[in-house]
Amino acid sequence: MSGTNRSGGKKGGRRQPAAAVRGLGPRGMAVAWAVIIAVALVSTVGPALLDFGVGVVFGLIVLITLYAWVLRRIVFGSRAIPRWARLTYWVGGALMVVGGVHAPDAFLALVGEQGTATIAYASTETGSHGMKYKQCWVDLPDGNTEQLPRTGPCPAPNGTHRTVVYAPGGVVAPILAAKGDLMWWWAAGFQLAGVGLLTTTAVLTVRDPVLERWPWRR
Repeated sequence: MSGTNRSGGKKGGRRQPAAAVRGLGPRGMAVAWAVIIAVALVSTVGPALLDFGVGVVFGLIVLITLYAWVLRRIVFGSRAIPRWARLTYWVGGALMVVGGVHAPDAFLALVGEQGTATIAYASTETGSHGMKYKQCWVDLPDGNTEQLPRTGPCPAPNGTHRTVVYAPGGVVAPILAAKGDLMWWWAAGFQLAGVGLLTTTAVLTVRDPVLERWPWRR
């Protein structure tokens, strides 16, 4: 008498749990997608506030990890990720990484203070690979001396006064610009576009995880 195989399949002579073979159901997939989008948002914005170069690298690493480990292995399981979903995931992730480049502008536009800074000095720093580079430092209205977020020589001679937007406590490096000139719209636009694309991908794959046709084609 034969019984029904409830294991969902075998691999190498060993039974596998059905959930691991099939992938998550609609509710579990929705929760997983919500976690993926939230982690992608935090990882492409948070580190970029401190250093945009580190932010780009860190964001890409997290997006690759989310795709390879969470999306492929947990969310879809043995099901193949549709081609259109792979494309929209990476395009959405790329938009979020690009938006993170100007995350400091958005942060300073929200909570920063505008004032007048004084060009203090330029120092010669040594990077992790032994490369030397210039770093400019400015005296802020709150009495602190902070380095500008971009490397390179100072934009003006020492002692020159420049308009600055800065975060009290030095959470984010100051930017020599007026608040109205900050590129907050860059960060907001690209981040919203990326989150929107990932959310659309999530909704469509939750409804039909094996949908192979392009969703925008009838």
